[in-house]
Amino acid sequence: MQPTITAYEYSTITQQVNHLVSVNRSVNDRQVRAAILAQTLDCITPLLPSAAPATEAFLTGLQVDWLTRADAAQLLETLVPMVVPFPQLTAKQLAKLFRKVKKLKQPTWADLKRYELTYLGWNDGGNQKKYLVAPYHDQLIGIQGELSPKTVKGVCAICQTIGNVALFMATTKASGLGTYTKKGNYICRDSNQCNRQLTDPQALTDFLTVVQPKRH
Repeated sequence: MQPTITAYEYSTITQQVNHLVSVNRSVNDRQVRAAILAQTLDCITPLLPSAAPATEAFLTGLQVDWLTRADAAQLLETLVPMVVPFPQLTAKQLAKLFRKVKKLKQPTWADLKRYELTYLGWNDGGNQKKYLVAPYHDQLIGIQGELSPKTVKGVCAICQTIGNVALFMATTKASGLGTYTKKGNYICRDSNQCNRQLTDPQALTDFLTVVQPKRH
């Protein structure tokens, strides 16, 4: 069947299932566990393809008295073929998105789980740069910026989760002729971890609206 689950929906499902596992490990009251299970099913069922055998098997697998972390991981793995993966771009396609970058460091595609990616982000530590490729108004755009070497604990502007963040600053064109300004925010240093925590793409869109180069 055609993949229909987005990466951020998969993140939502994963977080819900992991929470269910944590409840099973820490709560002895069966009624409480049953209530959390019902909440979990209410949250994730609308995100899954209806009437699909894999969906039915997944939901049935969750409805056990004691869900272990290993069982949960196996169940989540069965959903991967139903997730729309982030496109694997060629070096030429990436270069087109970053026309002004002469020596673009390429992401290591073999290390990426593309079904977890709502956006693509990678660091060039040598130049203190970070590159982002993300969907924006139905097309992929490329954003480059300076990434502070200092990591702090804070809320990421993209995934809205507390974690290890660094200041990302991109140069954007201001309204005046030949005038430029730097705009940015604190985001996760590890973009892969950020993607696993991202459940609402609106925050990503809002961030891109701020940092993308303006055309006049």
